Amino acid sequence: MMSKRNNELVEAYRDSAFEQLVKIGKSLGNVSRLKLLDNLAQGKKSVEDLAKSVGLTTGTASKNLQLLKKVGLVKESRDKNFIFYKLASEKIAQMISLLIDISEESLPELRNLEASLKTKNSRLQHLSVADLKQEMLTSNPYVIDLRPRSEYMTGHLPGAHNVPYSAFNIDQLNLPKDQNIVVYCRGRLCAYSDVLGEQIYQKGFNVQVFNHTVGEWNQKVAS
Repeated sequence: MMSKRNNELVEAYRDSAFEQLVKIGKSLGNVSRLKLLDNLAQGKKSVEDLAKSVGLTTGTASKNLQLLKKVGLVKESRDKNFIFYKLASEKIAQMISLLIDISEESLPELRNLEASLKTKNSRLQHLSVADLKQEMLTSNPYVIDLRPRSEYMTGHLPGAHNVPYSAFNIDQLNLPKDQNIVVYCRGRLCAYSDVLGEQIYQKGFNVQVFNHTVGEWNQKVAS
């Protein structure tokens, strides 16, 4: 039987350990910080680029990044007059993906949001990782990466063509008529692939949407 003193030591340790976990939880309880982490899952970026991507002022983005840095979720580096951030490890991107998984399973509000987006673009076929892998093996689709060039250069799906959403012009695209078109962007919480995929569909192409990240693709294909 443990002594009262030992029980107190165990409880004190456990309480202190959970207090450390709470620091991570608190850092995630903010929309702006979650958007910053989700954006950094695409690769290293400057504070200015991050601020623009998530719709914050540079000062507000910097403040939130410092909070994430304090709990070890991001790392900071400098290049001349610019400050850059990246995720502290690949586990952070996996954590965001898992958080989305849990939210989809637990929150009908998120499921309804996703269903509403698909309903508005109901003519588009949505692909899982397994579906896309099979498509690539059997039908040689024309894959479009809608992310900014810097994110595309960090890593992209096999054979993908970069058409950044910020420069997207359906009338200037020269797409093959004899191939399925697959569009993807930053994952399940990014609507660009659905919205712009619908524009491509309206031009008479067979369009499929891959609403997962490059990181999710790499992880599941490799497993």
